[in-house]
Amino acid sequence: MKAALVLLNLPLRLPHLTPLPPVVICLTAILLVAVTPPVSCASAPPTVTLKLRQLPTESSWRAVITARLPAADIEIFTDAERSRRKLYQACPGPLPLRCDVREYQYPIDLGYQGRATPEFCPGYLPEQYPGKALDEFCYQSYTTSPWLSQQGWANPFQIAEEEVQTWNDDRRVRWRRAALAAAYAVRNRNSKQLAGDIISAVLGRQRHLSTELMMDVIIPPMARMLPDYLTDVTTNPGQTAIDLRVETTTSFDSANCTEDMLLTAAERGLQAVVIADRNRIDGAQRAQRIAQRLQAQGHLPAEFQVLVGEYIQTLSGGVLAVFVKWRVPEQMTMKTTLDMIHKQGGLAILAHPGVAGGPRVLRRMPFDGYLIQPGLFGMFRTLNILYDPTLANKPALYASNSPYAAGVGLPYSIIETDAASPESLKTALREGQAYAAGGLHLPWMTLTTLRPVGEVESVLNRFFVWHDAIEGKLCAGLGADNATLRTTWDRELQGWMGLDRLPEGIHRIANRTSPLLAFPHLSLLTMEYSHFQLYYDRAQKKVGLTGRYIW
Repeated sequence: MKAALVLLNLPLRLPHLTPLPPVVICLTAILLVAVTPPVSCASAPPTVTLKLRQLPTESSWRAVITARLPAADIEIFTDAERSRRKLYQACPGPLPLRCDVREYQYPIDLGYQGRATPEFCPGYLPEQYPGKALDEFCYQSYTTSPWLSQQGWANPFQIAEEEVQTWNDDRRVRWRRAALAAAYAVRNRNSKQLAGDIISAVLGRQRHLSTELMMDVIIPPMARMLPDYLTDVTTNPGQTAIDLRVETTTSFDSANCTEDMLLTAAERGLQAVVIADRNRIDGAQRAQRIAQRLQAQGHLPAEFQVLVGEYIQTLSGGVLAVFVKWRVPEQMTMKTTLDMIHKQGGLAILAHPGVAGGPRVLRRMPFDGYLIQPGLFGMFRTLNILYDPTLANKPALYASNSPYAAGVGLPYSIIETDAASPESLKTALREGQAYAAGGLHLPWMTLTTLRPVGEVESVLNRFFVWHDAIEGKLCAGLGADNATLRTTWDRELQGWMGLDRLPEGIHRIANRTSPLLAFPHLSLLTMEYSHFQLYYDRAQKKVGLTGRYIW
């Protein structure tokens, strides 16, 4: 079966697909239609169009493909023959019905309009070639574009393509994925966005879909078993409770139902959430539209705010951007990334301050705050930052970082403002009027101060203090914006401080295979200057220059 598939709101052609079993397609199509409520549609003149490659006439499963398209946000061209075109506007639901036109926004609607930014597809010129569809120009770009590559992760289009190929190659995978999709549909059957959420979840890694269903069962009863002060959201007058990072299906890094996540956040007592997907902002913009619909229906408080954020992996660490208007590409220098965030009026939060070099980066770079991360290593070093008077102007904040709908608000932060508007929240956060509030990480904090754990952490941390001092001297001596120094001891001592690899580390010392038995050797050295990074990689015996800049 040849088909056009829309992924991440942009069309993608997957070549050489073998047909799914008819029963699987049948069940999926019936399921998508069954869970979608009836909609009253009225005709309206077209404004913008998305051209989809035509499905063969003998294929009656167009609903499975068009279900991925967000409800009431796009228009579709389909035809039985390429010479004959029939125009539809997408209504809520999986079927191509005629509906009212909505106002379009940049940049989320570029994909809906059949357009692409030059960074994804430099050769797509619809004004000069009006008869060609987006996938005819850009299919290869979407699976190979370095702009979509993500450090430690994969191009989202490649993820979907690999998953579909896995279905084709393994019959058991098809049935397992169909069963998970059915369970997901039953669990979120009341969602108006269910059709699109199912397709997004199924196209992502299977572990995300199965874990989402499992966490949805496990987290609520576990939260009820914990003391109230660890999980409850409590605010006083003039305060706003916010979860500074929740993920969606946009980057295939999550499988949560966005509507369920927003409703769960409101039920827990949050007044705002930041949707911050990896290297994408269109998931946050879609969540804003869902929130507007839920508020109009009375299911979500009118003052509830969905804020646009992005998790960005720079050349030297992770940054959480909040209140951004445009997507910030990954793999730029830390300084360039922060400049790009601040130029569009956003705020930059250091995502992992406990890593080697984190405290120094927080001092040197214009961050607006930092996140407290769980785990003994990150927690111990972050608490040292918390007690440092020179960093008192950098608020320590909580974010759930949850890819699961049930995990939103566990834990959360408080922003000191009585007006929960985006501008008020931004102003208060920029001025440092915010702090970490949820008590969920309290056991980790307590453990870092108890004997003998606290004493062991303090002794081992002296290596990283020395480590940070060397990086600081390199920056000062060579005039660099930032420096990263990695040695053969770093990973081993980090594991010891986290206690998770301590038994294994002691065993390696006993059998004399531990890197701690030799003098620490340099493994990686990087120096950042404006938009570029000089690096020396000892393992690969490479010296090079890398960088990325948008103008």
